[in-house]
Amino acid sequence: MLKPEPQPRRFLLALLLGSFLFMLGCNGNTTEPKGAIENAPDFNVALFEGGEFQLSAQKGNVVVINFFASWCVSCGEETPHIEKVFREYASQPVAFLGIAVDDTEKKAKEFMKKSGLTIPAGLDRTGKIKDAYGLYGMPTTFFIDKNGKISYFHAGVVTEELLRHEIGKLL
Repeated sequence: MLKPEPQPRRFLLALLLGSFLFMLGCNGNTTEPKGAIENAPDFNVALFEGGEFQLSAQKGNVVVINFFASWCVSCGEETPHIEKVFREYASQPVAFLGIAVDDTEKKAKEFMKKSGLTIPAGLDRTGKIKDAYGLYGMPTTFFIDKNGKISYFHAGVVTEELLRHEIGKLL
């Protein structure tokens, strides 16, 4: 008969595994979709300020989707970059969308207000959008071309330069 492991060892193992998974999701690595460019999964999301955003209605526009959470420290680091580039491209065929994940509407709205982020945004209430996009960490930003195909995605904090570069490739 096997002896159970002492509790401190289990705790340490769980802590190490949790830390590894957290770092994997927040390490700032850049990732591109594997293989051919994929169609972006379509979705509808109710916007905090009213109305809805439907991805398939955005054909002809470049779409930048930023998945964030109010509890994500790294998400707060990128909001000034997103806001600045959002304003720069306001007159061009570029749609920005923030999607709060694993959050509450109240906390997500407070996060946006505190960080000065004014892009259209909504809450993934069921987790279906997060699952459709295969998210494993926050923040994650997707760049979708004018035909609704995922061109690129970035796991981690985005910079102004990265945003401009990826949008520029798709315009």
